[in-house]
Amino acid sequence: MSPGIAIGPSLLFFHDRYDVPVYAVTDLEAEQARLDAAMLKTRQDLEAIYERVVSDLGKRHADIFHAHLLILDDIGLREELTAHLEEQQKNVEHTLDTLARRYVQAMESVDDPRFRERTADLLDVVDRVLRHLLDAERPNLRRLERESIIVAHDLTPSDTASMDTNKAIGLIIEAGSVTSHSAILARALEIPAVIGVADAPAEISAGATVIVDGSSGRIILDPAPETCARYRKAQQRLVKRRAKLLRSTKQKPARTLDDVEVALRANIELPLEIEHSKNVNAQGIGLYRTEYLFIDRNSLPDEEEQYEAYAYVARAMAPHPVVLRTMDIGGDKFVAHLQILKEDNPQLGWRAVRFCLERPDIFKTQLRAMLRASAHGTIEIMFPMISGVEELRKVKAVVAEVSQDLDASKIPYDRNIKIGSMIEVPSAVMLADILAQESDFFSIGTNDLIQYLLAVDRVNEKIAHLYEPAHPAVVRMIHQAAQAARVHNIPCSICGEMAGDALYTELLLGLGITSLSMAPVAIPMIRAEISHIHLGEARTLARGVLKMRTAQEIKETLVAPHLIRARKYDYVMETERETIPGKKND
Repeated sequence: MSPGIAIGPSLLFFHDRYDVPVYAVTDLEAEQARLDAAMLKTRQDLEAIYERVVSDLGKRHADIFHAHLLILDDIGLREELTAHLEEQQKNVEHTLDTLARRYVQAMESVDDPRFRERTADLLDVVDRVLRHLLDAERPNLRRLERESIIVAHDLTPSDTASMDTNKAIGLIIEAGSVTSHSAILARALEIPAVIGVADAPAEISAGATVIVDGSSGRIILDPAPETCARYRKAQQRLVKRRAKLLRSTKQKPARTLDDVEVALRANIELPLEIEHSKNVNAQGIGLYRTEYLFIDRNSLPDEEEQYEAYAYVARAMAPHPVVLRTMDIGGDKFVAHLQILKEDNPQLGWRAVRFCLERPDIFKTQLRAMLRASAHGTIEIMFPMISGVEELRKVKAVVAEVSQDLDASKIPYDRNIKIGSMIEVPSAVMLADILAQESDFFSIGTNDLIQYLLAVDRVNEKIAHLYEPAHPAVVRMIHQAAQAARVHNIPCSICGEMAGDALYTELLLGLGITSLSMAPVAIPMIRAEISHIHLGEARTLARGVLKMRTAQEIKETLVAPHLIRARKYDYVMETERETIPGKKND
């Protein structure tokens, strides 16, 4: 999902496999020449896209187009294509299309997601070559005639890289997840989006008026006039309040009424989010999801590439701290070129520090890059999915080993770099008093903590209603971790989605949370919320909430004071938490 409201006509975007003509040929040299010309034009397309993506999104996101160029240059594919052309003596576009279909069928039949993931890349390249052979215009989102809500089964890297972000005002995507290109781009550019909508391209007609409420995950088709008017007012309020909040809070630190400062930091994964973070005066980066350097590419990023990425963020955010989370690969973040096979329970499987400790070659390279980058700013390193003190000691031992190597090579780095534990496994909460003695800071990842604590897969639609941040067990877990941090005099932050939801801000401060890290777009609202909270009263509220027995009771207790503050000081950022029907057809 990507928060915000968009209202407009739908634009259906398809990569339909159009009819490819078939006819006999006798001049095979002429067909080869046509193929060479089409491949040259395709190469020029891909190189142009690469340069544009480097400029707009950074080198890491452009590397996918290097993979496309490798497909284009695949000698084996070219030789097989030539052999089929000579054997069948049919036109080259038919030969290419037939061969591509065979490849795709073979790749999709293999029970290994690495092969299936590369299918989209192959089709993207073949589609470009075919369009040049047929002199057909390739559908793209580069020049949109009017503001539109893009409806698609999926968006390829080429689509997202060339999208007209001024007129693409919303996204509805059938496939994908929070790690897909479209989801990442939507959040980074603050485009309202709902991802994973089953049958969206089939059910939404071209040009139909659609409301996308990315904050709640709702889409409404052909809304009644009164519904449309209500959402337009909510959208206008949202735009005005965002602008007002940014003006009124940008230069101010987040301080409670009793003058306690609370650090507000940003969660990022893309280089372009640095500007968004600085524009809202984020006091650093509380979570840099470094695994995005590894996803959607055919090879591992080397030490130099990682070092440059981390150093860039450190310099850009100086003097504020930047918390680099070591790669949380596995689970729902699949990397094709690593030997990670499909697991029955990937969220409970070979991921995060478990993966890193078994692949020290990859882990040490990342740590070297992080430590080297610490010479350019205030960098802190955080380890995800720590389940006990043994794991924490093992990863710290690897850090010490890498540090010794850098010392031997006389490479500068921050020898006092802080090492933190991400608290997202219930066992880590139960052992928080021990972990706090060997950590420089805690950061609570509420997304996974809630998932593991309540045994709820947060991406499973059938049980999504059971994923409840206000569950009494969740509140008690946060309190236990925060109190352990307080006793041992280390800071405790939250970097999950709860941090960016103003409904929970007073409670989190009352429970002992000392800083919050969130999507940059949420920072102005949370800063405003904090400025009207008295920490002493928040602690009293928290003591009362800790005695409550149901999530409903907790939420009812939190909603009233939050809305009183928000309405009094005019900083409600959503639709004032009004109940708007979530049905598809209004």
